[in-house]
Amino acid sequence: MSKKVLYFITSEDITGVELAMEHTEEDDVTILLLQNAVYFANKSNKAVSQALNQNKKVAACEEHIEIRGLSNFISDKIKLVATDDVIDLIFENDSIINM
Repeated sequence: MSKKVLYFITSEDITGVELAMEHTEEDDVTILLLQNAVYFANKSNKAVSQALNQNKKVAACEEHIEIRGLSNFISDKIKLVATDDVIDLIFENDSIINM
């Protein structure tokens, strides 16, 4: 049975992204990048690119990206979400792993 898992990543530690990639394709995995973790959303980040290639969903808080001046460096494959949308993501998933 498939489960929806949200990885809530707020720090500059790539471990959360690596753990998310260990899920099988059966699970519906979303990686949400917040606070300083939005630095992982840049186009050259190999771990996030690999997660996207494994059909993991990756989202990043648009406000946190703009505050850090990263808007021009974000991969087009990453879904940008407003702060209000974070609440929706939390409730759409069966479990949340906070990293």
